[in-house]
Amino acid sequence: MFARLFALPSTLFICLLMLLPVAPAQAVGLPGLLNGSPKAQPEATAPLGQSLDEVIKSLENDQQRARLLTDLKKLRDTTKKAQPPEEDGVLGLIGGTLASLEKQFSGADSPLTRWSDEFELAKDELSALMLPASEWLPMLFAFALILMLWSLLAAALIWLGHRVRTRFGLTEELPQHPKTWDMLRFALRKLGPWLIALLITVYMSYALPSSLGKYLAMVLAYALVVGTCFSAICVIAFSVLDGPHRHRALYILRHQAFRPLWLIGSFAAFGEALNDPRLVTSLGIHLAHTTATIANVLAAIFTGLFILRFRRPIAHLIRNQPLSRRLTRRALSDTIDILGTFWYLPALVLVAISLFATFVSAGDTSTALRQSLICTVLLVLCMVINGLVRRHALKPQRGVKRHALYSDRLKSFFYTLAHLTVWLAFIELGLRVWGMSLIRFTEGEGHEVSVKLFSLGGTLIFAWLIWILSDTAVHHALTRSRKGLANARAQTMMPLIRNVLFVAIFIIALIVALANMGMNVTPLLAGAGVIGLAIGFGAQSLVADLITGLFIIIEDSLAIDDYVDVGGHLGTVEGLTIRTVRLRDIDGIVHTIPFSEIKSIKNYSREFGYAIFRVAVPYNMEIDDAIKLMREVGQKMRTDPIQRRNIWSPLEIQGVESFESGSAILRARFKTAPIKQWEVSRAFNLSLKRHLDEAGLDLATPRMSIQVVTAADGLEKE
Repeated sequence: MFARLFALPSTLFICLLMLLPVAPAQAVGLPGLLNGSPKAQPEATAPLGQSLDEVIKSLENDQQRARLLTDLKKLRDTTKKAQPPEEDGVLGLIGGTLASLEKQFSGADSPLTRWSDEFELAKDELSALMLPASEWLPMLFAFALILMLWSLLAAALIWLGHRVRTRFGLTEELPQHPKTWDMLRFALRKLGPWLIALLITVYMSYALPSSLGKYLAMVLAYALVVGTCFSAICVIAFSVLDGPHRHRALYILRHQAFRPLWLIGSFAAFGEALNDPRLVTSLGIHLAHTTATIANVLAAIFTGLFILRFRRPIAHLIRNQPLSRRLTRRALSDTIDILGTFWYLPALVLVAISLFATFVSAGDTSTALRQSLICTVLLVLCMVINGLVRRHALKPQRGVKRHALYSDRLKSFFYTLAHLTVWLAFIELGLRVWGMSLIRFTEGEGHEVSVKLFSLGGTLIFAWLIWILSDTAVHHALTRSRKGLANARAQTMMPLIRNVLFVAIFIIALIVALANMGMNVTPLLAGAGVIGLAIGFGAQSLVADLITGLFIIIEDSLAIDDYVDVGGHLGTVEGLTIRTVRLRDIDGIVHTIPFSEIKSIKNYSREFGYAIFRVAVPYNMEIDDAIKLMREVGQKMRTDPIQRRNIWSPLEIQGVESFESGSAILRARFKTAPIKQWEVSRAFNLSLKRHLDEAGLDLATPRMSIQVVTAADGLEKE
């Protein structure tokens, strides 16, 4: 009653506030009240009195008063929700986070309290299982009988397998370069006896009555078999990574990693199997969950120890890449090198996060650990499948095919798609382990986004396929001469055509991808046209370089490795772009010349050359003897094993070219291979000098005539 009386003034005040929008329209005469105007007061007070009468009537009625209170409470809650949250800044955020963590880790709902309660309940359930000895003996007998039967069967199968391997001369361990059949045989040798023995034991155990001992024995056998399977798969995954400079790391992992992996897999499988409904009913919910959590925690701890123990061999496997990949993909090789060096740090962080999540989620069935271990198994399987796909891709093809270049590149393309499919399957299965799915996302809320992403991926893959086919066609057309060998023209034009093709395919694929994603590409195309027109007007010299270079390359005026004289620079062509030519002269200096500056091209490397000789005949040697000697030297040059491939014609004596210093100058020439004319000239001059030395002759030296006038006006000539 007192509360209702105290609520009346506040309710009346709120109701008056609600009537304020009506009051200002009637309170225009308020200045008149202050000035003492007698006519303004009745006009202002009449509506206010009526409003007060309505409020009083509402408060006198219990139903209307209750309805009014309900509406006011709703208004209050709505007002609180509409108020923006207070921004406390960075310090406030840190303080709120620490406060929430303190609240989570303290009190009755803290992980320590929940773990204590869980252990107490598990202890009570364990005490309830303490039965008299007469009831325990059958359970222990069933437990021991099943394990003994399983062990004996497995031992017999192992002995039989050993005899078969000895009979046929098969090795027990994996060879240095294992094939697919070797890996399968290794897995069957490690897993087969235990798995077959388990199946036989399960079939024979139906004769025994159902008991806790029977269930525990089957669970233990199952866990050990799963551990063996897990360790065998991991060793096979390591063997798939075989390659140069990896043999020592693989030897360590094959001979030392099997038992630690077996422990990890066995503990993880045992923790998973304890969640079976029959075991939970027999042991109790809390005892089964606590035991499963302990087994999973041990699996995580052994995983951390395995990572620390074998971090160097695994890092060695990751870092050592083939030489071709290190040379062609330096960025990828550097990234893999860094990943191989620090791979164990994120792995240890994942183990620590799993343990922390298990501690925080006390009372749960160690879901985080189980999910992490399942994802690890899926990752190992993904690595094994990818390794087998890669090994199959590296197999040499039998026979020589007509279009071997097409088949090789298409094979690489499809194997890359196979790798991508395997990784997508791993991601989907891993997300399903954590309760998520890409397929469900694409079928539900993310349907539109997934359709756009699939169209983008399909466009990129199709553009990649078009690029492979077009690039292979260009390569096949330019590198196939009459003899089927690469030529200089192919080396010249291939980079240019490949760049143009790549840019064109990339631009078209980008436009198609943007259009498929819902973007209007018409303004983009119009803008590109305007920009291209502006560039054409603003960069006329660049356009001139491009057009001139295009015609020079199409006309095949010069090519890579040609010896040319371009723009006053003499040298060997080292590279061509769509704008410039790069020459290296005899002094090793590189000259980069724009195509627009080239007025003429002197190419010394096309078809053939001429080695031209200008020989001064000694003054005491007959001209016919000199011609005969030159022919002999030329014939000897043609039979020389070193120079005969460079000389394509007999020595052509062109006669006396001129007279210099009183000596006749004989001119001759050889037709030679391209760029070999200077080498042939040097060899001919050396051979001619040796023949003249053997004959006791010397090349003509400049002669000088001196006239001496005596007193008797006589003339003497020397």
